Amino acid sequence: MTNYAGTGEYRLDIVCGPDPDTPQAIMYFGAADMEAACHQAARLLAATVGPDDRYGDLYAHDGDGAAVYCDTIHLPA
Repeated sequence: MTNYAGTGEYRLDIVCGPDPDTPQAIMYFGAADMEAACHQAARLLAATVGPDDRYGDLYAHDGDGAAVYCDTIHLPA
């Protein structure tokens, strides 16, 4: 994903089952800051087809190729 000026690069691992190491989907997106990234992650999670009770682990890319865990976004049943 291209990192546009003033935008951070984020990854959302959407988990719908009991195994968090096997996400149903992985989505990459850009956001201006962490607050915007959390809002975008919640929208992506809601738009993903799956069980009512699902969550996504949000990661920020640090610019060196590593992803740093930021937050868990939960969509309650």
